[in-house]
Amino acid sequence: MAVRVIFHIDINAFFASAHLIDNPNLIGKPVVVCRDVTGSVVTTASYEARSYGIQSAMPLSHAKRLCDDLRVVELDFNLYQELSSEFVSIIESYSPIVEQASIDEVYVDVTDLIMTYEKPLDLAVDIQKQVLEQLKLPISIGVAPNKFLAKMASDMKKPMGITVLRIREVQDKLWPLPISEMHGIGKKTVPRLKEIGVHTIGDLNNVSYDLLLSILGNRAKSFVDKANGIDPTPIVLDGLAKSIGQSKTFLNPIYDLEELKEKIMVEILEVERRAKIRDLMGKTIQFGIRMDNMESAARSITLDNFTNDREIILENVMSLYSEFEGEGGVTFISITLSGLRPSDEVVEQIDLFSVDKDLSTDDVIQELNNELNNNLFFKASKLMDGE
Repeated sequence: MAVRVIFHIDINAFFASAHLIDNPNLIGKPVVVCRDVTGSVVTTASYEARSYGIQSAMPLSHAKRLCDDLRVVELDFNLYQELSSEFVSIIESYSPIVEQASIDEVYVDVTDLIMTYEKPLDLAVDIQKQVLEQLKLPISIGVAPNKFLAKMASDMKKPMGITVLRIREVQDKLWPLPISEMHGIGKKTVPRLKEIGVHTIGDLNNVSYDLLLSILGNRAKSFVDKANGIDPTPIVLDGLAKSIGQSKTFLNPIYDLEELKEKIMVEILEVERRAKIRDLMGKTIQFGIRMDNMESAARSITLDNFTNDREIILENVMSLYSEFEGEGGVTFISITLSGLRPSDEVVEQIDLFSVDKDLSTDDVIQELNNELNNNLFFKASKLMDGE
């Protein structure tokens, strides 16, 4: 069987890069994306800002101390969604086997396509060049025989990098990396792994498997396999899911309502994107939360109508959050849309109380039949007429 060729394509510093398109005066300047108010936390930093030591999740006040000339821009979810859709469309023009992993990254299987190139890496160069020219977005591309290695490769050279990571190169290129850089290992897990002697990715091969089980649980074998370049995970194409969810853990508790609302909206934007790309709508919205005192809870609401609209989801999530407002700092959130159906199977109920009073009975019947794409409704009098 032919070895697969997987690209992991990642937009570099996506939110910051998006604003450079909108405002070219920011090009070359240290930029962070977040609200410019007391207590804000950096969502994304441009590479110029990162050169000052500024990172995502850093308090804005600290970032400003590191860089006197720091430019702060507000989040613009509509801009991000529009650019993300155009980015994915470009990638899909090369191959139909695409999995969008988040708003700014995709996996794409180019096994067949790359064989048509005299120099295989020219395909990566073409994609990188087209995205930059059409969208003005810098991307990094990891090239590997599976998703995990492709993801690790794309992180090795940013911005605008193209990196190949072959199985035979795993010991030299992957094993020396800090365990904190391994995709899938959470920040809270890193100290626990270091306690048992796992400081690098290669160290996963050198400790007791039982110790790894005690920390990584049933994911232990998967991480050991990945450390050795083995990842059979397929590219996931669109399909009917039971639910679509996003979650986020915060290193520092969030107390400010507007900042929390921004963080919630980032996750909702991803739920909306995943629902719309699969042409799904849901009826139940669930919101999970954990406070800085380690108490956690989940609440849900079932809507009258199906939706995949960010504003409707946000409105209901904030309503669910209101029960916890003022209870302390928030360290974790999750948003889930469930009760999913394909959009073309959803029939919205007509609200008889909001129907235009000027409509005749025949008009109302026609609206109902149009919604159902069938002639199921008619006047009782037509039965008497034998129609």
